[in-house]
Amino acid sequence: MQRRNPKAFTLIELLVVIAIIAILAAILFPVFAQAKNAAKGAQSTSNIKQLGLAALMYANDYDDQFVAQWVSIDNNYGWQLSWIMLSLPYMKSYGILKDPDDNVRLTTAWDSGPKYTYVGNGALSGDCSGASSQFWQFRGVIGFNGPSDFGDTNWYQNGTRTQTEINQIAQTVLFASRSATPVGTQHDAAAGLMEGVYSPWEAVFQGPSNSDTNNGSNGVLPGQVSLWSAPVASYKGYIDRFYGSGMSPVAFTDGHVKMSIPETTVDIPGGITDGNGGGCMAKRYLNEWDALR
Repeated sequence: MQRRNPKAFTLIELLVVIAIIAILAAILFPVFAQAKNAAKGAQSTSNIKQLGLAALMYANDYDDQFVAQWVSIDNNYGWQLSWIMLSLPYMKSYGILKDPDDNVRLTTAWDSGPKYTYVGNGALSGDCSGASSQFWQFRGVIGFNGPSDFGDTNWYQNGTRTQTEINQIAQTVLFASRSATPVGTQHDAAAGLMEGVYSPWEAVFQGPSNSDTNNGSNGVLPGQVSLWSAPVASYKGYIDRFYGSGMSPVAFTDGHVKMSIPETTVDIPGGITDGNGGGCMAKRYLNEWDALR
């Protein structure tokens, strides 16, 4: 009996199979990418949640006071007493300080320590009424605490915040994500000057500081192109937008965390109405960054 050779695939059949595989790949690859991004978002939320809990545990042990930042120049400009170092016994690991989607490189000039992404709310705003001898007032949560190289009062109001001082603890930012600073600032990421946990320079967001702004403009918050003029709604700022529809995790002073669109943490319409981008504390723009509103 003559053996029959098995029938081979025709060219058309092969092309159909290849087309089906290509269609499936086009459908599934974005799904896989979304699933991977969602997993990273969950990890980032967990990281910042642990940072918030560490800050609250610290406050519980220190008479309700949140961690401070850059306490004295006697300690090499205070890195040993930054909020990161003060929180370290409560978090046990530098790993939770970095967002899994943070790809910004550290400076290579010296060993500045592991990269961190999450920064404390140390927002400053001006007393534009002229009623105070200290123009810049501390409106955030994690603030510098003198003495410093500018004297006991510094060029702005010193101090840190207690939880009981905060009027809206569930709507006040404690930590947010900022993996880079604006071009032209003192620690310009584009120039390779981003530093790690051994540096106190970028660990809090202030606003007027040249770590955060370039000659009084290009602030880190959405809309804050200038400290002195109305916000510009199209300006995105430097709060990270790694997840979902331009969101990132934010920790609040009551301990809860949520994915937030950065624009929702500030009051851009109120700032436009007031004609102010965050320079005057009597205005509405700072919103969830203002612990005393």
